[in-house]
Amino acid sequence: MSNDSDIIVIDPAAEDVATAVPLAARLPALAGCHIGLIDNSKHMAAEVLDEVEALLRSEYGAKSFTRYRKSNPSVAMPADVLIRLTGSCDALVHGVAD
Repeated sequence: MSNDSDIIVIDPAAEDVATAVPLAARLPALAGCHIGLIDNSKHMAAEVLDEVEALLRSEYGAKSFTRYRKSNPSVAMPADVLIRLTGSCDALVHGVAD
């Protein structure tokens, strides 16, 4: 005999499968390095990155910078841009502000 009052609950959430990714090795120094600055386009992110750039240049001797500004803070970083930046920069700083 079937019980019509039974309820089956299904959890639609995807299962999290954590993948271990090791941290990148630290650079021995920033002097002479080319740094990528990623602006997430939130309020004050550009100003925060201006200060980060000035500090990295004056205190740590970073030589050059490339900036990229996302079109919207809620969209993912375009894969082609991330590949280009990681291939051309010694380090990346992703600025988040509000």
